[in-house]
Amino acid sequence: MGVQQTRSGKRVLFFDQIKALMIALVIAIHVLSTFVFSFMGVHFPLSESPHPVFGGIAIWLLLFCNTFFMYMLFLLSGYFVPASVHKKGVMRYIKDRMLRIGIPFMAGLLLINNASVLIARLSPTSPLAELSWNEIPFNRVGVLWFLIVLFVFDLLYCAWRALRGDHFSIDTSIPTPQLRSWLISAVVLAIIEAMMTTRTDLWAALTRSPLDGLGAQGMHVFTYAFLFLLGCKASNHRWLERLDSHLVIRWFRFSIVLALSLLAICLVLTFNGSMSDEFGRLYLLTAFLNPLIGWGVIAYLLLWFQRNEKSCGNWLAAAGVDSFGAYIVHPIVLVVLLKTISLFSLNPWLIALSAIPLGIIISFGLTHQLRRIPTIAKII
Repeated sequence: MGVQQTRSGKRVLFFDQIKALMIALVIAIHVLSTFVFSFMGVHFPLSESPHPVFGGIAIWLLLFCNTFFMYMLFLLSGYFVPASVHKKGVMRYIKDRMLRIGIPFMAGLLLINNASVLIARLSPTSPLAELSWNEIPFNRVGVLWFLIVLFVFDLLYCAWRALRGDHFSIDTSIPTPQLRSWLISAVVLAIIEAMMTTRTDLWAALTRSPLDGLGAQGMHVFTYAFLFLLGCKASNHRWLERLDSHLVIRWFRFSIVLALSLLAICLVLTFNGSMSDEFGRLYLLTAFLNPLIGWGVIAYLLLWFQRNEKSCGNWLAAAGVDSFGAYIVHPIVLVVLLKTISLFSLNPWLIALSAIPLGIIISFGLTHQLRRIPTIAKII
């Protein structure tokens, strides 16, 4: 979201490529969440499933991907805000954001989310199946929480710019943050995330409210704010394009060790049949590990895609341009797709392995076709 260009004016493809991958992972995780929790009212119970490994891996993927994909999206969003505000001015930028965030938000809230809930309710395994019409959770933000938080961050940055004045300039003489800065930020935010996660009463109340998406993601809001602001700061010095490869590789290895340890814990709890009893503690542990794992994965993805920008190709960058729209439409795509797949009584592995690629392809393909309409292309 934003004009992604280098100083020479050439579009930076690897940022778009990363966005495409992150949104594809979001879609994949929402498919897996239908087995662990539910998504837009779609649920496949695993309580009597003869596939315990699937349950353990699904939970691990949910926890692992949540350590970096939304973090990455907020970081990239912040990276392009200063230049855009400088180019358009504060008021014009805010008007543009109201258009490009407000219209998709209303369409998603009133049309896509409500239609998704009604379709999901038709499934006998849906938690919504037995609800009366008055109890159906209409007008819930769901995945649109991202737009709300992003718009708030945009407004806060614009307010700061209006007070301080617009002095955006690029100075690559400032070195990138080193290990000490990485470590301090990760530990401080890890403690904050763990403390926020303990506010279970608050998140449960939000989950039951129209702001249900914030009930699932609100405990990470300080980390999201930090990464958005870090992106804004990094844009002045091109930090994301000048990463210390030695530091990145070292932290990435550390992140992988933590992630594999988390996988082992998930599998042990699943095979012991104690996952439901211990999930709260596991989630609290993961909340603390989120920045420690996420920093390494985020940095490595930035480094890898920058080095392999040409080999990944224009097609992935083009998908990145469509990624915002794919994020908006994917709930109803997944609900219809999963409802259809459920008719064939497949095992969890086959459901996931068929729904994930199809959900990604259809969501991005539908958005690409919609963007052929000039008016829609200006919005998504």
